[in-house]
Amino acid sequence: MTTRTEKTKGGHSLKMVQHPRLPFKLEEYKRRYDVVLGLMKREGLDALFVRGPENITYLTGYETPGYYGYHCLIVARGAQPVLVGRKLELTNVPEFSWLVETAPVEDHVVPVSVTVATAMKLGLDGKRIGLEKGGFFFTVNEYEAIETGLSRAKFVDATTTVEEARMIKSEAEVKVIKEAVRIADKACLAGMKAVKPGATEDEIAGALHKVWCEEGAEYTGLPNFIVSGRRSGACHATWRGRKMTANDHCIFEIAASKNRYCGAVFRTATTGKPRAKVRRLFDTTVEALEAVLGAIKPGVACEKVNEIGHAVFEKNGFGPHHVHRIGYSIGVNYPPDWGEGQIISIRKGEKRPLQENMTFHLVPGCIIQDDLGIVTSNSIRVTRTGVEVLNSLPRKLYER
Repeated sequence: MTTRTEKTKGGHSLKMVQHPRLPFKLEEYKRRYDVVLGLMKREGLDALFVRGPENITYLTGYETPGYYGYHCLIVARGAQPVLVGRKLELTNVPEFSWLVETAPVEDHVVPVSVTVATAMKLGLDGKRIGLEKGGFFFTVNEYEAIETGLSRAKFVDATTTVEEARMIKSEAEVKVIKEAVRIADKACLAGMKAVKPGATEDEIAGALHKVWCEEGAEYTGLPNFIVSGRRSGACHATWRGRKMTANDHCIFEIAASKNRYCGAVFRTATTGKPRAKVRRLFDTTVEALEAVLGAIKPGVACEKVNEIGHAVFEKNGFGPHHVHRIGYSIGVNYPPDWGEGQIISIRKGEKRPLQENMTFHLVPGCIIQDDLGIVTSNSIRVTRTGVEVLNSLPRKLYER
């Protein structure tokens, strides 16, 4: 491990630790730091308190399943970033991150008090500070304690600051997402090969996860969804031991994570000839997916793409059952979600345009309660002229 002072293209000086376990080169982290500092400048922020685990990982490489413990990355202009966090978890800093400065929190200490003390040392009282007010982990109690402890500071909502930087992926990020998609595809195929009359959802899930682990998948923000028959009509249901019968169907919504980056796929397999409604809905999902793929290119509004996909379901008589978005952004993920849909989704009312190097999981489909649910998906990257599909699995019904 080597600590050195690096200069970013934006002129910022960073002390950084170089080691072989970093998922990306230092140049990539310097690029991200410049983007976020630029957004902070645009918003007139002197400092940013980063609380979302995805955002902390994006900026520093740091990761831990113990993100439920307190973590706050303080990014201040003209100072080194400091990670305030549970002392036990900070053993992961040299394992995964380039960070040099930390402020450990012992288990008997109120965490936000360490954040306030660190901010005071950095001279941030009286400054304009961005807070991720809309984050999963930023509580009202914490906000009140920060407001009291830094009574002269001006606080503004900066929930979307790092998220805006995350929305457009670099080539390095796309490469990792492609690897996650490869794993998801291979695991999904293994699960579909295990579909047969008499096989249980548990056995199918076991066959899938064996390959999933062997191929290098890491934990994802949601479990994989492997469900059969009428149970497929329950959104986000997981395997519960149901036994497959003849002419039955099983759906697979599978994700894999690599260095916290997610890729996903949704496919359907049957035991013999599926019933007519399954085939008709499946064909509709493929038609909708292909229509959406044909509509995607930079400059097109997200809501327009969603409209094109929904129109296919309306045309084929499934309109009332198509009630969800056509796609959501994918990238860095932690529980409780493997997507970045809160950053941007292809949905009704989303007027922002698609941009080159956005990445999405496209999920056209229908969930019909107590009957069936079918989705056919692709993970994609928006290119300069259109779209790049990242999956290798054909968009077909896998009849076993």
